[in-house]
Amino acid sequence: MAFATPPSKVPHNMSPFQAWSHAAPPFPTTVQLVDVTPPTAEQLKPTEVLIEVVAASLNPVDVQLANASVFRLSALAKPTAIGADFSGRILAKGSAVTEFATGDEVLGMSFTALGRPIQGALSQVVHVDLASVPLLKKPPSLSFAEAASLPLVFMTAMTTLSEPNTILPSPSAELEKPTIVVLGGSSGVGIYAVQYAARRLNAKVIATCSGAKADFVRSLGAETIIDYTTESIPERLQALRPSEGYLAIIDTVGGTELLPVLDQLVIPRSKPFPSGGAYISIVGDKTDRSQMGGSIIYYWTPRMIWRHLLGWAGWGPRYATVDLVPEKSKLEVAVKLTEEGMKVVIDSEFAFEDVLKAYERLNSGKAKGKVVVKVRKE
Repeated sequence: MAFATPPSKVPHNMSPFQAWSHAAPPFPTTVQLVDVTPPTAEQLKPTEVLIEVVAASLNPVDVQLANASVFRLSALAKPTAIGADFSGRILAKGSAVTEFATGDEVLGMSFTALGRPIQGALSQVVHVDLASVPLLKKPPSLSFAEAASLPLVFMTAMTTLSEPNTILPSPSAELEKPTIVVLGGSSGVGIYAVQYAARRLNAKVIATCSGAKADFVRSLGAETIIDYTTESIPERLQALRPSEGYLAIIDTVGGTELLPVLDQLVIPRSKPFPSGGAYISIVGDKTDRSQMGGSIIYYWTPRMIWRHLLGWAGWGPRYATVDLVPEKSKLEVAVKLTEEGMKVVIDSEFAFEDVLKAYERLNSGKAKGKVVVKVRKE
């Protein structure tokens, strides 16, 4: 399925190319390959770019979105984009795009739930608008597979560990090295939350994972591991609590196990750190991998909204269930940290035609790092 000619010379009227798409649940058993016809260079809007995809990576949100009940509506029963993270080469660009040239190797994220198949990462050609899609030149130090595995998980991790979610103490505050807890240190987001907290925030990191993955998570920068399969997480965190409390507890797995003792764990809201510690989740109270996480579940879980409002009003520990904030500046930080030694972790790679097998691996819950699809053979 690779192109027969160099990317910069692919005639844009020699279509169609192919893209994976879905039209209705259940996903991924309903995925299908469809032909896509990319626009010509002359048809691109000023801020649009056409990219030949070399690699794409999978995320649980791909499955959660595609299985959402909204896709059961007959009005939406049409081929829809799959995938967000990609890397590749620029084939053509709009008149206002000046920072990229045809042939540039890039990485980015095209996150669209209802977009056309050519707008998803699992397409031989992806059509994006830089007005809404973060795109960055790929450094030579990263392979295409590594570059494609970074965007969504790293930017999500950075969002949880940035203001207004995690608020660092002021430089004048006489506090010890802050301690951050990552629940799910070997998860896709947890891998980068551990590394970002240790490398960028210079924090002491405590992470939860299975005993089998303890050495791996330590290698990412966690100083202490709690084996959730044999230990009580609430009891261990209470025993390990630093004198001032935890700066942040980053939850990448879901559940409510720590909420009854949260006020005993995080930094209290008193001077010299009036903002206090926080519990930041990308999942919320749910533990079912197939269900949507993020702030959208506030709509059907009122107790989470109440918890959030009380915390931010100052009547208890700060709590939030957050969503990814995609920004080019976050991708720049990701690339910089890889150049400084941050590990990019890939669990497995699959051929473009083996997308179903790739999603089987993702859905197994056993992947350690990202599952990558090699869209173009190189």
